[in-house]
Amino acid sequence: MDTARAAILDGLNVFRALEAWGARLYAGWAAAEPDEGLRAGHLVIAEREANHARVLAERIRVLGGAPGPACVDDVLAAQLAELGEVRGLVAQLDALKACTARDAARLEPCNRALARGFETARATDPETYRLWAELYSEEKVSAAWYRARYGELSGKGMREPRLPVLAPEQVVRRAERVTVAAGEPVACALTAS
Repeated sequence: MDTARAAILDGLNVFRALEAWGARLYAGWAAAEPDEGLRAGHLVIAEREANHARVLAERIRVLGGAPGPACVDDVLAAQLAELGEVRGLVAQLDALKACTARDAARLEPCNRALARGFETARATDPETYRLWAELYSEEKVSAAWYRARYGELSGKGMREPRLPVLAPEQVVRRAERVTVAAGEPVACALTAS
């Protein structure tokens, strides 16, 4: 396997592991959240993270790789155990920020692999780069919702947006990606280069 393909696969696998972790964390927070609006927001984001992990795993397979252990796994497992028991959105996000800062040095090699994969895809694999950029744009929607809720609940911000929903053009992009020609298996359309 060439070095460019290896860098892309490594970065995609790190991204996949992060997304799967996010899905588990936010679904766990939702399960314990008494506020219906916050629970719905956590679940929308958890579902998006799970979908991202699935799409990334499929892209890894299309490129000839296999999803597997990632350099982030041990750190994320410890963070999940630590953060899973935190209650209340402000406390949860404060704890997440503290974990991220505390573990930054341990995650730095993984962050470099993620960035290297993204930049290599930008230079050598336009389809993978486009997918990666689309997923990053969706991550910004989730982050904006968490920032807004944090600001609202801590008294430091505004009340918008109410739910972490994608913009119409992001939804259309997703739909276009899965337009299937007659007789073509859906899985092929989802992962077509």
